[in-house]
Amino acid sequence: MLAKQPNMQVVAEAGDGLYAIQAVKTHSPDVVLMDVTLPMLDGIETTRRIKFILPNVRVIILTMHEVESISGAAHGAGACRCLPKGCSPKEITEAIMTAGI
Repeated sequence: MLAKQPNMQVVAEAGDGLYAIQAVKTHSPDVVLMDVTLPMLDGIETTRRIKFILPNVRVIILTMHEVESISGAAHGAGACRCLPKGCSPKEITEAIMTAGI
């Protein structure tokens, strides 16, 4: 979905938190879409580490859990947004486009 957007480029995908950190170090993206439930290192801790390494990277957390229960931890780790996995592609695209605002 994101690769089809004319003003977006997907530079990497990661299957676990440790690889996500490495991918961010390698590619220095503007925005990271982060699943909260990841193997090796959960999305909250991964976000915390990414923000420590590259504080200007904007992280948007996607979760299948109740957003309200995850939101505080996500924002505390440095995420700029927390969205439910069931949200529409348009909502995800808009969140990415406004992440730096």
